[in-house]
Amino acid sequence: MLAAVYEELVARADAPPHADTTRPMVRGFLERTGRLPADHPHAPFRLAAAWEDTLCRDGIAARIAAELEDPSERDLAVLLSRAHRGVFRFETVGERRVVHDLWSGASFLLVPRDDIGRAVSGDNLGSLCIGRVAGAADGCVFLPGALFQDPEATVFIEAVLKASAEREVRDATVFESLLHMDFVLRTMSRPRPEYAYRVELVGAKR
Repeated sequence: MLAAVYEELVARADAPPHADTTRPMVRGFLERTGRLPADHPHAPFRLAAAWEDTLCRDGIAARIAAELEDPSERDLAVLLSRAHRGVFRFETVGERRVVHDLWSGASFLLVPRDDIGRAVSGDNLGSLCIGRVAGAADGCVFLPGALFQDPEATVFIEAVLKASAEREVRDATVFESLLHMDFVLRTMSRPRPEYAYRVELVGAKR
């Protein structure tokens, strides 16, 4: 049901009367974090992340939720608007998946029905995920805009997070800077994480 409610929110957000507000927000996110060519295999994931970010900003999801007729769907929509954003590492505990946010220090238990959690094999081979988790009665689920990072970038992402925390950089600045670094890595002719993920690029004007 959560996935269906999310899809309904995106559909309504991309249609009148909300589109005049949301589409510029989607474009702005892609401009800040990097817009991949339409034929790039990662482009659909970037677009999904842009819509997720838009729904979760400025109470957009909560405002659209008021239009839903079903009270339980409205509650879920409001829940999505309060999702926790972070940089996550996966861990298997018994038969369950736990994700640890390296930025805030919080940990979350993923529910078995979480599609993204199930899709991760071998703890995602050490890669990190930038995204949002929303709480449910029996655990948490990832929103569809989660973006997995290259496993070879993990050590450099950790360094960026450490330096950003020491400098007390704003959360949104850190996350969007990391996403832009991911964009740089994916568009390099010879991908080199040590060049793409650099502390001095956090918050840099683009």
